[in-house]
Amino acid sequence: MSHDFEIQLCEPAPFLYFENGQMAVTDGASVWLVIVTCEAMKATARPPEMSLRRLVRFVEYYRDLAAAAIRRGEDVDGKVWVTEATVLSSPPSSEVHKELISSGRRPPSGIPQEPADASHGA
Repeated sequence: MSHDFEIQLCEPAPFLYFENGQMAVTDGASVWLVIVTCEAMKATARPPEMSLRRLVRFVEYYRDLAAAAIRRGEDVDGKVWVTEATVLSSPPSSEVHKELISSGRRPPSGIPQEPADASHGA
């Protein structure tokens, strides 16, 4: 597998299945199912929330975490899991952290915060 590929979102659109979010990504040759756990969505930003709105708002962040896992060979049978541990250990240079720093907010304890009324952002 080449390491010079770009992972992009593909069909179907992100959706919730029971407690987890799911989305598909591709490098143009292969397609992976990315499963974002309920706990991962809750750990992504405050207030803790598991919703389609949260999944869609941070879809590129989850895609990037999945792409890193794929590059490390951590996909299993075409599936990649984004867990709470993955989110909490993501590097401070991630897009979520950049978004927070540019807006003047700082993530407490490694967890980004959303504005109190996030209805206008996603």
